[in-house]
Amino acid sequence: MDQAAPHPDATSSSPVLEADGPRALRRITALHWGLAAAVLAPLLIFAVSAWRSWDQAWRGAELEVTRTADAAAEYARCLLEGQVLRLQRANELLAGLSDAEVRARQSELNRSLAGIAAEREPADQAAFYILAYDRNGDALVASNLLPAPGPNPVIQAREFNQALRPPDAPWVHVSRIYVGRTTGRPYFSVAARRVGADNGAEPGAYDGVLVASIYLDHASAALGALGAAEGDRVALIRTDGVLLARSGDFGDLAPEAMRLAPDSPAVASMVLGLPRIIEARPSRTDGVERVAALRRVGGDWPVYAAAARARPAVVAAWRQTVAPQAVLSLGSTLLLLLLLLARVALRRQAALVATNAALERRVEDRTRDLRERESMLRLAQQAAGAGSWSWEPESGRLHWSEEMFALLGLHHERDADSGTLDGFMAMVHPKDRAMLRSAILDGLTEGTMTVEFRVFRRRADGRREQVWLFCRARLYPAEGGKPARMVGIDIDINERRRAEARFAVATAAMAGFVYEWEFATGRVERTGGADALLGHAATLSAEEWLARIHPEDRDRVDAVLLAVQEEADRHSFAVEYRVARADGGWAWLWDRGQVTRDPSTGAPAWLVGGAVDVTARRIAEERQFLLLREVDHRAKNALAVVKAALRLTPRDDAAYYAAAVEGRIDALARAQTLLSETSWSGIPLREMLDGALAAFVSTAEGGQAAPGLPRARLDGPPVILAPNAVQPLAMAVHELATNATKYGALSCPDGRLAVTWQLLPGPPGHDEQGLLELAWTESGGPTLHAPPARRGFGTRVVDGTVRSQLGGRVTWDWAPVGLSVVLALPGRHVLLVEPAAAI
Repeated sequence: MDQAAPHPDATSSSPVLEADGPRALRRITALHWGLAAAVLAPLLIFAVSAWRSWDQAWRGAELEVTRTADAAAEYARCLLEGQVLRLQRANELLAGLSDAEVRARQSELNRSLAGIAAEREPADQAAFYILAYDRNGDALVASNLLPAPGPNPVIQAREFNQALRPPDAPWVHVSRIYVGRTTGRPYFSVAARRVGADNGAEPGAYDGVLVASIYLDHASAALGALGAAEGDRVALIRTDGVLLARSGDFGDLAPEAMRLAPDSPAVASMVLGLPRIIEARPSRTDGVERVAALRRVGGDWPVYAAAARARPAVVAAWRQTVAPQAVLSLGSTLLLLLLLLARVALRRQAALVATNAALERRVEDRTRDLRERESMLRLAQQAAGAGSWSWEPESGRLHWSEEMFALLGLHHERDADSGTLDGFMAMVHPKDRAMLRSAILDGLTEGTMTVEFRVFRRRADGRREQVWLFCRARLYPAEGGKPARMVGIDIDINERRRAEARFAVATAAMAGFVYEWEFATGRVERTGGADALLGHAATLSAEEWLARIHPEDRDRVDAVLLAVQEEADRHSFAVEYRVARADGGWAWLWDRGQVTRDPSTGAPAWLVGGAVDVTARRIAEERQFLLLREVDHRAKNALAVVKAALRLTPRDDAAYYAAAVEGRIDALARAQTLLSETSWSGIPLREMLDGALAAFVSTAEGGQAAPGLPRARLDGPPVILAPNAVQPLAMAVHELATNATKYGALSCPDGRLAVTWQLLPGPPGHDEQGLLELAWTESGGPTLHAPPARRGFGTRVVDGTVRSQLGGRVTWDWAPVGLSVVLALPGRHVLLVEPAAAI
């Protein structure tokens, strides 16, 4: 029986299919793994990048609020020290007055205190005021109210009246916020004990306070200008957590609610006196979490400056950074997927007959890819606030993307006519047009263009606003029949420019400059305040800067910089030193900086710091010290003169004795008055001598001495003293007369004094106004056996005054018959007119 041939369709399997089955399964598995890798790898990269961006955003926020807190601390120190200076001046004004005298002179003292409170401040802002209280807490006089408020138990119970009463009271007290009874404006104050009042209190006893108050609207506006970003809060906080001032308003908060929670870690750190505190915590007022930096105000002030940024603001900044990364990550994922799909399609194409279907799929894939690429480019431009454009120089055709129209506040259909070079130039700020045209011409020559300029953008309400743009472009030469084109992109940099302006305002307000020093390269960058303060100092290298430091301060500054670089646990420093100005003078700087170290090696990488001009404070301190010495010495001399006047007056006739004593004391008062009045205009030398010697001798013409006074002879040509020479020369003459009253010819009724002067020609080529020589000759007094064993303070005052202030020299001759002193004074320093005109 014949076997039937198998039917072709009856075959259940094929060797080819059986062989290809596992291979196809492996291809499908590899495809799945490839697709998974294409999706997960960019997402993993994006996740790592997003995490790092978040860490950088948070650290950047910490760094910016730290810098803002540093700037606010410096502002607070200047503000508080300014109030202390006002309190010191107010205390000097009220020194020696009893409470009754202060109340009796309220009108006069009110004007004086108002002048002290408003010094260097616009009168219409009324930023500060000063008020004096007696020991019971009742107001004596105020700079902003006349008459001063009467007794008030509320004022008497305020903490500055209580904190300064104990014997161990602080040198100064910073109060919490109060609301003015009359003005209704919130304020806080700086208070100090009143010293030197004539109320009969024991030395060191509490005898009232002086209060210098600061309105919050003034302090809040200044703090608001220091914020590094919109929405940042800047505040001043007492070490016990009481809020003193804050940028922006306080809303509905009552003054007693303006404080940190007592159990807050920040309060515990402030109580410990830590110099810098960084923390992240929810706000007590609105519950929003903020990253905050607190900086202790220098000078032992119980105050911290705080700067805080809300977490939503940090998140928003992070999102702006991550958005382009997300777009790029999505693009990378899609690109890898497309590559894998294209690879599979190419392999399948060789095995499939339906090539037309595969070709259609490839065309569709590529079309979708182009659409997605265009969408990604547009999203990237929108996320970056950028607009693209192209321009053909030969034809003048200018094409803007829709983002460019949006960047300028225009619509691509309604404002199509504006998309021309002339239309765009009409939107450019008039002061930047010439600069932009020059940059375009340079770009056509060099092939690239980078420029920043201002345009007027149209807002939704129709008004125009000024916006800064950063433009970068490249020229593509003509090729393949296509014309040459310049293609570029414009980015909105308005926020960056505003930040730079705020930084410039902050550095200008600090009367100094900020600098950055990179140790590896030696590069130093300083803000423009260095040139304004010292002249051509912004570009000095580190070595050149150190060379300008005063020789007496150089070793100390070198030691501080060396320590902060070599000591791993030390990151900051603060030092005061002198540096040379361009005009040859010296400026005192308070320099404070912080070193950042390489996290991998621990070596110092760069230093960021700020230097503030404290020359005025240094000069004020030196003048205050000299003034105290001079006041002490002048008081002793005045008492000596009065004692001598009493001793030399005959006591036979009581009426004559009283009249003579009164006349001499009046003469002394006239001499002191002349010293103050002559600083405003030049006066004759003889008139100055008459006034300065009136309390000591008689300078009457004809040789007739007044009863009981030694006689003096004044002789010399007419000479007019310059205003700046009157007071120093009068002081020198007063010192000589006081010395003669104590020890010389004026200590005896028969003593004689001759004061003569003459004008001599000066050295050739040195002093065209010549030399004023004034001779002081005593006779008829006690015999001088030898010069004094040591120089007294009065002798040093004469030498210092003549040499330092008048540029002259002093010759002392301690002859037995009496002292002889010759003062040689350069005419250019002491004379108001030429010598010939004076003669």
